[in-house]
Amino acid sequence: MKHFLKKLLLLAAVLLVPVSGWGQKRIYTKSVQIQDFKSKTTKVVLDGSPALKASLRQEITSFWTISPYEFCTRSEYEKQKNSPDCYFLHPEVSKGIICLTLSRGGNSSATDAHKLPVTVVALPIAGENDPGGYETVYMPAYITMLQDFVESALSSEYAAYTGIRTICTRRSRNTKVITDPAEAAEAFASQQPDSASQVVITPDGNPKSKPRFTMVIDSSTYALYSYAKH
Repeated sequence: MKHFLKKLLLLAAVLLVPVSGWGQKRIYTKSVQIQDFKSKTTKVVLDGSPALKASLRQEITSFWTISPYEFCTRSEYEKQKNSPDCYFLHPEVSKGIICLTLSRGGNSSATDAHKLPVTVVALPIAGENDPGGYETVYMPAYITMLQDFVESALSSEYAAYTGIRTICTRRSRNTKVITDPAEAAEAFASQQPDSASQVVITPDGNPKSKPRFTMVIDSSTYALYSYAKH
């Protein structure tokens, strides 16, 4: 995987150099494309279940500090999503998994690279048919993780292309990982010290279903210790 990414970054570096016959047209890497993130308004799309919308509004208000933001509806997003002057944080469903997707608006047919849409990162938060509802419990961590990723992606091309796992850190030997879903959610909600909550996300809540995403999150600091897709 690392070897592939190194080759990808080398190719990206080559593409950044103007080539005779191309004039001034350039291809930009993801990190370069999102360098204006902190100066642009992030529009947070309140969509999905009432609980998800309420949680997203509450935790964005409490934790979002990386850029200016404002809330909008799904219909407003549809009208504005082609604008490269805005970033969007919006719930979307893929293969039964609800993700919080952070993207820059744009038109896919634009010839100017700075006007093309860019998916910054997509973070799985829940199964579409999972009755657990734990995404509202872990929303503070999800919002924190998204911002941590953006910080890394702005300074590192490798991070920008690696995805959310690039922010994983090593946990202390004293940290106990709680795997039972209810107990893990309780530990997280109470910010239990020296503990980490394992979060398993599948389309229907069955831990054996696929696609399956597994995360281990510190219950008090929200640090991401591991992230895997199965």
